[in-house]
Amino acid sequence: MRFGVLALGLAVASACAPPARTPEVARTEPAKTREASPPPATPHDESVSAADAPSADEDEDAPDDGAEEAGDAPPATGQERPHPLDGWTESEIREAVANDMKKLGPMSLGSPSAGLLLNAVQAEKSDLVEPVSPGAAWGTEETLSYLERALRKVHEEIPSTPPLQLGDISVEKGGPISPHVSHQAGRDVDIAYFYKADARWYRRGNAQNLDIPRNWAFVRALVTETDVELILIDQSIQTLLREHALTVGEDPLWVDSVFRGAGGLRPLVRHARGHATHIHVRFYNPLAQETARRAYASLVERGVVPPVQSYIQHRARRGDTLGKLSKKYGVSVDAIKQANRLKKSLIREKRTYLIPVAHKRPSPPPRRFTFPARRMPPERASTQQSLDHR
Repeated sequence: MRFGVLALGLAVASACAPPARTPEVARTEPAKTREASPPPATPHDESVSAADAPSADEDEDAPDDGAEEAGDAPPATGQERPHPLDGWTESEIREAVANDMKKLGPMSLGSPSAGLLLNAVQAEKSDLVEPVSPGAAWGTEETLSYLERALRKVHEEIPSTPPLQLGDISVEKGGPISPHVSHQAGRDVDIAYFYKADARWYRRGNAQNLDIPRNWAFVRALVTETDVELILIDQSIQTLLREHALTVGEDPLWVDSVFRGAGGLRPLVRHARGHATHIHVRFYNPLAQETARRAYASLVERGVVPPVQSYIQHRARRGDTLGKLSKKYGVSVDAIKQANRLKKSLIREKRTYLIPVAHKRPSPPPRRFTFPARRMPPERASTQQSLDHR
């Protein structure tokens, strides 16, 4: 695996949770070079009502990462991290975009569920991971470095640790990747659990087959060694990890903060349907996200990426169909299906759908990204703060 060593220069600031999502969110459209989806076989007027749609287990359009959109936006308050482009002028950035974009490094643009990836790095087989699908193993340098850092910690603490199967991160240029809702901006990683034996990809984990000490060591390292945004794990496995953490003497208040949230902070480990077979990790990228923000105007100007598309959210009610939503909001059925990556004309009651508004807003994110401090356990907080302020 090609992992770059990053001089992040990260300092500790007051941690804060991602803000609640607003009724209107800014997202990045898929790259224009992608082929448009073929027209649906079912006529638009045959859209199925939300009340008649299949259950989540039957709906092939349902996301495999049910809670993954939480925290799409960086926190509204937090710490501004030092950045390699500090001191660069707009003209210097514009010149780099035009003549040598690699010079800017990896860029994570937009949100994980509607974004793009530029100057990506591909994960390779190593003593830490074994990519299951190399074509979908592209991420930012930060994402791969964070993953390496956490896994190295496990290998140091527990000898003879085997490599983990590595699932999808993103495709090389980001954007939609089936069957995921997210994994579009190089910051999401699907990775296997540690098993006692028979460690095959997508095996359902439980108390009998999981190596709980190694899995807890991995989760702990993600929390303490990286800028992790969220970790999606099935609730049944969370219970095993939490019990183990308390048994080995972890601080109960810190463990509660990690698994349940505390002091206004959301939990870092969250439940989502489909995550008894693998862990979904999302990292903040202080470098790649901020680089993309600063280069955004030049990227749009050069036609590298399209302008930001605005959306509103609609929570489906009984009797709703795509045809009705099309008339209500004045957008085509195809546009709604593309925004939500629906293969069929089915919508589900109580599920939230993105409705693209009729105009584009060619303006970059308005402010410099800020990022929360790592959520350190009490015995390590003072040491980490001292190291980060050197």
